[in-house]
Formats: sequence, structure tokens, C-alpha cells
Amino acid sequence: MLNRFLSVTLGGALFLMLPAVGALGFTPERELLPDGDIRPVVVSAELKTPGRHNRLLEADLAIVAYDNDSVIGYEYRWRGPTIGSAHPTALESPTVSYRNLYPEMAYALDVRAIDENNHRSAWFNAWRGRTPSVPNVIVAGDSIAAGYSRRWFTGDATCVDVDLSYGRQLAAEIATMLPSQWAPTYTNVAWAGAGLASVANGGTDSCGVDHASQLDRIRQLASSDTWNIVVMTAGINSTNWSDVIVSLTADATFSLTASGDKHACKSAVTDLWNIELRQPAITEAASIVSTAVVSDTNAQVLWTGYYDITDTEFTPLYRPITGVCSDEMEYALDALHDALRAGLADDVKWVDIDVGVSTQKWAGWPHPDSQGQKTIAHRIVLALNA
Repeated sequence: MLNRFLSVTLGGALFLMLPAVGALGFTPERELLPDGDIRPVVVSAELKTPGRHNRLLEADLAIVAYDNDSVIGYEYRWRGPTIGSAHPTALESPTVSYRNLYPEMAYALDVRAIDENNHRSAWFNAWRGRTPSVPNVIVAGDSIAAGYSRRWFTGDATCVDVDLSYGRQLAAEIATMLPSQWAPTYTNVAWAGAGLASVANGGTDSCGVDHASQLDRIRQLASSDTWNIVVMTAGINSTNWSDVIVSLTADATFSLTASGDKHACKSAVTDLWNIELRQPAITEAASIVSTAVVSDTNAQVLWTGYYDITDTEFTPLYRPITGVCSDEMEYALDALHDALRAGLADDVKWVDIDVGVSTQKWAGWPHPDSQGQKTIAHRIVLALNA
């Protein structure tokens, strides 16, 4: 009697060598081949919707296949206006790619199994319908993410500039990685002045404009049937960092010596920076925000850290925080980052901005200028592809 085995691949879990197939309610038709082997049979197959673990334009297959020996792999093909070529996919965690297709168009997907003797099953229709829409890039958080800018102290600020924000460059850089028809959408829901509580509940930005909950907007924008990338920069406005920087720059301006700068840095970070008191609240708020995005969407979620502003120019040739403050600045950033990372949901990727970021001068300092925003965007892309 021929031995009968079942190969089941479900979203990354592989179950092999299950006997007594008939006991499961079906008896696969056994086709005897000229060499005496049995042709494999696909019993069932399902195309999954994109998940946060999937790379862009990829999705999982769940396949149940039968063979008298063993199934060693699968192939799939798309059927649209024409029948596409066969593409191999893994035995464990099989996936399909949409790269050669077009968004929101009618297609069908067939799969077949391959056994250890290189025999292939008949094609099995796994899915028919419309392909997903293009991926979404959604940026949320505070003034860094919002693209805040201000030139003169006497003029108005721009609290939301979606084109200056790193989000614009991020979407453009992601587009270069994809076929042109799959270039992502980009939406920015960040605003200047938003702390962690404001991201969750809404509030008023630094320009006096009211905003609804950023979390609610993310939920609305992240479509469950396509790929979503949510990038968050938030946390600094849940501290008194602005007061620390104002005090530090004022004291350093009048110190005129390196030792005076060092004293000003130590005083600002030791006496004013109250991060230790706020750490529990920051961690809890980061947990609330990140868990909500992970729980309520299928998005890949990335959370950026903040960059070191040591030696950045306030005005041409004037750096209010010089290199003598590097230890204090490192301590301050590490304390904030530790508080944030302690609260992030498991599936959230942390993005270190551990390179120099060029900043605006005058009233916009120390926010990133266009080149600085581009630098942040590239760090996010590196983390996304890691």
C-alpha cells in the first residue's frame, strides 16, 4: 500500500508527515505517473491579506498539499489578461509577490506543489479578486515629523509642512524601491507641539490650531487590505526639554569660555532636566500609543529617536551648544530614548538617528532643515529594510 502524507504550510508553520489523510474528510485522487511515483495534489490554498511582517508587495499563502513521498516546494502564477509565468516560493512560509501586477485590478492566483522527484501537481486556484491598493506611508508625531519651520523671531511659524517633513522624502525613497505603479501614498497627521498624550487624544499645536487624535487618523488611513508604514516621532514634548534648551543656550551665550559652557550644560541637565520624574508617564504613554497602532492596524510601525544638537548652528558660525556638552547631551537623549523604548509594543521598530542632522537657523533652530529631514528619512528606510 502506498504511504500517504500531508504537507501543510500556514503562515509560516509547517506540519509534515500527517498520516491517514482519509480521516480528515477527503481522499486525494492518486495519479500514477510513468515512473511509478504519485503526482502531488494541492488540497487547499488561501492567499492572505498583507500583514505587518510582510515586505512591501508580498503576502502569505496558506497551502495544504498531499504527496506519497514529500512536498519540497510550491510555485504560483498570476492570471490576468494573460497567464503569467510560474514563480517558485518556499515550502515554509510561502509568499507571493505583486511586483509585476497593477494595483486595484482583477487577477486570479493559482498554486501547485512540487515533490522530491520534481513532479508537479495540477494548478489549484487559490484566489481571485482585485489586487490591493498602493501602500500607505503615514507619519505622525511632533514638530520634527510635521516639518515645523520658522525663519524670523518676529514672523509666524509653519507648524505643519508635509513637504518639508521627512515623510515626503521617505515616501519618495520607498517609491524608488518599487515598480512605478506601486508608488506609495503619503499622509502626514503630525503637528508641532504634540506630546504623547496629544498624539492619542488630540490638542492644539504651537500655532494655535486645534487637531483631532492622531491615533484616530491613523486608524482611518491604514487600510487592512494593503501595506501600511506608520512612522512616529514623539516624546520630547512630554518633557521640559524646551525649557532646558532655552536655559542652556542663554547661559552658554554669556559664558564665553569652554569651562563656562560645560558648567551651563551640567546645570541645565542636572537641575532642570526632570526626565527621571517623567519616565514612568512617558513609558506608559508610549505603550498606549504604540499598542493602539499595532492592535488596530496591520501597519509596520517605526518610532524614531531624536538627534544630537551639539555643534549645530543657531546662526552662521555660532553654535550655542558646543562639543564640551556632548556627555550631557548624550545622557539627556539616552534617558528619553530609554523611557520611550521601554513602552514600545514588541512589533515596533526603533530608529536611531545617530548621525549628524543639519538644522534650521535663527528662530527655527534646532529643528531639521530640508537636508536634515532627508537624513532622518534615510535612516528610517535603512531600518525598514533591516
